[in-house]
Amino acid sequence: MPDVGNRFSRLIPGLTGCRRAVLVLLALLQLGACSAHRTLYPKLLALSGQGQYEEALAVIEEKKGEYGERNAVLFLMDKGLLLHYAGQYEESNKMLEEAERIIDDLYTESVSGNVGAFLSNDNTLPYRGEDFEGVTVNIIRALNYAGLGNVEAALVEARKVDQKLGMINRSYPENQRNVYKEDAFARLLMGIFYEVSGTRDDLNDAYISLKKAADTYEKDFLINYGVAAPGVLQANLITTAGFMGKEELSEAKKRYPEVQALSLAEKRGKARLIFVHFAGRAPVKVEDSITGQMMDGNLIRVAFPRYVRRPYNIRGSRIMVDGDPLEPLEPAHPLGDIAIENLNNRKGRIAAKAIARATTKYLANKALQRRAQKKGDAGSILAFLAGNVYAVASEQADLRSWELLPDRMLLGSHLVSPGNHRIIAQFLDSSGGVMATRDLGEISLEAGQTRFFLLHSNH
Repeated sequence: MPDVGNRFSRLIPGLTGCRRAVLVLLALLQLGACSAHRTLYPKLLALSGQGQYEEALAVIEEKKGEYGERNAVLFLMDKGLLLHYAGQYEESNKMLEEAERIIDDLYTESVSGNVGAFLSNDNTLPYRGEDFEGVTVNIIRALNYAGLGNVEAALVEARKVDQKLGMINRSYPENQRNVYKEDAFARLLMGIFYEVSGTRDDLNDAYISLKKAADTYEKDFLINYGVAAPGVLQANLITTAGFMGKEELSEAKKRYPEVQALSLAEKRGKARLIFVHFAGRAPVKVEDSITGQMMDGNLIRVAFPRYVRRPYNIRGSRIMVDGDPLEPLEPAHPLGDIAIENLNNRKGRIAAKAIARATTKYLANKALQRRAQKKGDAGSILAFLAGNVYAVASEQADLRSWELLPDRMLLGSHLVSPGNHRIIAQFLDSSGGVMATRDLGEISLEAGQTRFFLLHSNH
């Protein structure tokens, strides 16, 4: 900001008092442009990282007003996710359902809102979330229902993803489609839920969903994010392919020749444990900007967001059943990579919008200055200062994002004999060392039963 003040002082020598006023005004405008609620995130992450979810929920409710009306979706998503981490799945779904309703409403943007954003910046618009954030709302709602043992309701949420992805893809011109246009993890979850439901129609849908998930991992997630189809998907695809017929089974085995999978009948004689681990901290947006000086001395500024990663130490997890360690959970959903790639993919569109907005402000300033010249030098100088202060200070990148999300989700599925089992989760560092443990208790399982366990770490 001192650079901006120095530019003005060079342009208009001797205006020391004006220079101070400009600097103060710039500081106030730039501070005012920041979202007040973002200062809450370090505290919320620290509390949730220590398992103090009730305390985190108390903080977010107390500070609800700091989000403001334009960030209602963020408040609902943040609170819904904290409730999910706390194991309050019904309450979490209520928050996320309301967030989804508002997001859907905001997809029809108001003309007046867009005009305001074009004259100032995108922070003047209500936040409707990134495309992948909207889909993640349904993924978390589906997992909430799975945690409650309501697979039918989980399937409803999973099916919504298909509709939402279609709506997202239709909202962009054919030559401007975002890199995020499919979600392998959501398709995988859908396949798991269908298989657990177990009717003939559901098993047919399970195979279709799992095959689509396998295609998306191979053609999208592996290429763009380095995440291959997890073993859970490979085994389940072969199992459901066996139900479908010889041709489908042969194709699935050819695709994953190293995988030994049980038949449906064999799996129904076992109990199944499914674990989903929300690991790490999602990247956050920071601002990049360019301030330039036109030939006539007027300033223009262009600002755009960029994601930066946040460090975390717990990189994975492993489950112990009755004291025996199982294979570590596998990466299945690279949320952080999706966020970064999705934003990078549309940087050109963001920059074009910012340049058009800066041009509009510049032309408006020129018109203001021409009118002010009639009032003499003082009026001309004030118009010059006011216009340039507004042009520079009002151009702010939209840095809002769902900062409480994990960096990635890991997945594991294990078959065990019916009966009582003691389940312990071990949280691992990058070298596989145990950093923390969580006793998930002793559970009693019957043949054919499936239990979902939802884990969380952000440090």
